[in-house]
Amino acid sequence: MSHTNDTSNLFQTDAQHARSAYRAAKTELHQESGDPIKLASKPLRVVVRQQEGGEAEAWVAESGFVVQRVALESGKTRQIYRGHLGPVTSVDFYTVPAKDGKPARELMISGSWDKSFRVWDVKTKTHISTTVAHTDFIKTILVLPSLKLLVTGSSDKDLRLWDLSSLDSFDFDSLSNSANNTENADSAEPAPAHTGAAPPSAKSLAPLPVALVLKSHTRPIERLASYAITASSSLNNDDEEDRTPTGRIALLSADSLGALKTWEVWREEDGKVKGELKSKARLHEIGIYDIVVGDGEIWTASADSSILLSTYSSSSPTTPPKPTLRIPHPSGLKSVLPLPLLLPTLNSTHLITGASDEAIRTFDLSSAALDLDDAAANYAITPTTAGPAKSAAAVAAAGGREAWNGLPLPPTTTMPGHVSTLDAHSHEVTDLHAYLRLNPETGKKEAWILSASVDGTLRRWKWEDVLQPKLAEKVLVPVEPEEEKSLLTAEEEAELEALMGDD
Repeated sequence: MSHTNDTSNLFQTDAQHARSAYRAAKTELHQESGDPIKLASKPLRVVVRQQEGGEAEAWVAESGFVVQRVALESGKTRQIYRGHLGPVTSVDFYTVPAKDGKPARELMISGSWDKSFRVWDVKTKTHISTTVAHTDFIKTILVLPSLKLLVTGSSDKDLRLWDLSSLDSFDFDSLSNSANNTENADSAEPAPAHTGAAPPSAKSLAPLPVALVLKSHTRPIERLASYAITASSSLNNDDEEDRTPTGRIALLSADSLGALKTWEVWREEDGKVKGELKSKARLHEIGIYDIVVGDGEIWTASADSSILLSTYSSSSPTTPPKPTLRIPHPSGLKSVLPLPLLLPTLNSTHLITGASDEAIRTFDLSSAALDLDDAAANYAITPTTAGPAKSAAAVAAAGGREAWNGLPLPPTTTMPGHVSTLDAHSHEVTDLHAYLRLNPETGKKEAWILSASVDGTLRRWKWEDVLQPKLAEKVLVPVEPEEEKSLLTAEEEAELEALMGDD
């Protein structure tokens, strides 16, 4: 059976044709907005890394079966990692510690629809290992450095933990710098050989050992996060300064049904990995696609068209996160960027969101409409036994402090704390990141925002331009089709009409 990704060869409704035409026009209108970096395929997950005093880089997991390393100032591709047999969904990193006079070594790990994760040496771009990890797509991965573990989450609903300690003894001196390992990163990207919905499974090569399998989810696992579990040394369990690390990690896993589960993971003295489910919460109606963990707070972005702030205690993983503030949106959310957590040097009180309606929205968390001090308010989804929940509009009118039914916010509704909207992408926004960039004229570091979209671009924005967008005020107006001119003369048309009338 043959497959195609060309929508021109597929049946589409009039609404789909109109939407495609709108997106094409929008792409043309904003082809230079945000200084775009155009990719060969769709970015599914982006990780931004920046060494002290160095240039920020985006590591992009793409639908075109590759991971691409892009310099964010020049926009140039530095490396392309090829080898996966399906779309790459996730990227993370593990650092092999320095040992016996040998320097530390940085490794990149990628997860894919081909059900495997691959390990690469960043310095030489050499492929070290492939592990077929699941029976279905790998959707998300997370490295737990202190435990030397990799966690993979899959559409098969399982969490698997993999032992990375074996990589600490890898002979990196044997790695070759041959042409195969240093291919030209700027070379044209070939089209994927397989374009069907289900890519072929990968084959294992020097696979890593599985340390533990955790089962509890009933839907595909979409996102992972973690925090260190602490022990309180005083009677005041809310005093973070009195808490000391226990060496154990709280692993957060979110699925496509809106469930968030907290697991406690640790290593025994003999090195054996243990894990237990400690708590579970239904924070959203449907899928959670982004999680950001800070000191005592968790931000989640969901396809149920809301951003949720929840609080937690690092010394009590058995207590589920407590919903504190919900911000409804007009469409599903894929990314959340709380600047106070992710760019504290900016001293900003703003939150940025990326949505499936192509918009990037900014909110001021210090706004009176988003009063974060009212701890007694209820922001969770109302159980069906408690009667009907209120609409998204009612939640917004109450500053996000009402039980809610999980429906999108009407587009014309005023959003509490909303400051600005940046609308330049022509497809859903999948990722948002903040980074610092040196201004050559002033010599000072400036805050920049990176947005990634299914439209196949990464766009770079000065923080001031996100807070106060400077996009040209242009309106996309549908063009009425021209009236087709007849190829017949007036006499010929009259004669044809008479002949048809005789029938």
